[in-house]
Amino acid sequence: MKKENIIVIGGANIEYIVKSETDIVQGSKNYVEIEELYGGSGLNYTLRLLKSGKSVIPLLYVGEDSIGIDIQKHLLKYCDEESAKFIDSDTFFVKGIKTLRSVIVVEGVHRTILAQDQNSKNLFLPFLKDKLSKELEVSSVVIGHIHNDASSINKNFHKLSSEFVIDYFSDLGKLIYCNFGSSQLSYGFLFWKDRLKKIDIFQLNIHEAKTFFKTDDNPPTLLEIINHFSFLEISGIITLDKFGAIGFTKALKKTIFMARPVSLGEEFVDSTGAGDAFCAGMVYTLDQNVSFTSDNFKDAMEVARSWAVYACKSYGGANSCPSLDTIENFHKKINSENDVLIYKDEQMVDILSLIDSTFEVNS
Repeated sequence: MKKENIIVIGGANIEYIVKSETDIVQGSKNYVEIEELYGGSGLNYTLRLLKSGKSVIPLLYVGEDSIGIDIQKHLLKYCDEESAKFIDSDTFFVKGIKTLRSVIVVEGVHRTILAQDQNSKNLFLPFLKDKLSKELEVSSVVIGHIHNDASSINKNFHKLSSEFVIDYFSDLGKLIYCNFGSSQLSYGFLFWKDRLKKIDIFQLNIHEAKTFFKTDDNPPTLLEIINHFSFLEISGIITLDKFGAIGFTKALKKTIFMARPVSLGEEFVDSTGAGDAFCAGMVYTLDQNVSFTSDNFKDAMEVARSWAVYACKSYGGANSCPSLDTIENFHKKINSENDVLIYKDEQMVDILSLIDSTFEVNS
């Protein structure tokens, strides 16, 4: 019997981390530390899930160039036999594209990202259609940032890549978890409304959520955002930067699950990739479970918080992904007295109002 796979769809790139303890002086010679790391949402999910023991088929925005081949070799270090059948072949690469590069400049507490523009022709959608036409044993699907969903690239396509994937897997009844990037979110709520009804869990950070659901000059409140999720009849996660995350399910109305923040103290290095790690932890826990209960969802949030917190111990999104034993021990350590809390009705409204006020002050 074939092993079922988690399908991961998203970006992959190489990141050059330039670190300076002081502000960089333009026009002068600056002595910095430079580190080369892997990044991109799709690669982040893939590495974390592979190292947890899951079988993964990664459909990534990777070209057959030196960087793409390095990414392929890196993935092969951690994958099982089922995953290797796909990764260790020419079909892993998207023909005709170059793997993206980005530079992250870290100056003390400030970060500046210099991202390479993606190819102007959408070669990713035909790649996805070809791969999904094959016989695949699938348990769950994760859709991350698809750069080629940008409006400037899709004038001749009836569907975005994300739309195609959601339609394809919703017809098969698979768990679909979406953690969109800027290219997809830029279309706004009204564009995605009907499509999102087909997914199971939608994750955004609070800044993305405020922009995505905005319909006039005023950003929506968290309560209004959660009402949108309720209307769509889907479950959701809104990450709150250093303040943790809130979750809500379609099965339990007027209720939120609050994952409180966990302080790493001096172990904190960088929050890049923490949202992707949270997503991977949710999928790891809920894999195959389309009919998850509120209790399942709460348990998944507790695991996902541990994955996200651990990701803050190193630079980059896909760097130092832990083994299953390492992350399970870390989870036990930080969750012994730190359950996800449940707030209902008026308590829920009060908590959401407090978070709204906090993020208004710090925006």
